[in-house]
Amino acid sequence: MINKYLIRFNTKHNGSDLVWRIFENGVEYLASDVIIEGRVFTEASVENGENKWNIACIGKLSWNETVATINA
Repeated sequence: MINKYLIRFNTKHNGSDLVWRIFENGVEYLASDVIIEGRVFTEASVENGENKWNIACIGKLSWNETVATINA
C-alpha cells in the first residue's frame, strides 16, 4: 500500500535513541534512523496549534528494528 509520510526531528526524545517522528497517514511512529529512497519534498503541518515543518514523501515504509526505510 502506498502512503503519505511526514518526517521530523523528535525534540522531546528525552535522551532516547528514537529521535525521528514519522507520521504515516497521520499515525505517529518513532525511529532511531530514517532512510528515504526516492523523491522527497517539504510540507508544513499544524500540531496542537503550532506550525511544524516536515520532510514529506509518498511511498511504502518498512522496518529493521528501529530503523525506518521509506521507498518513495
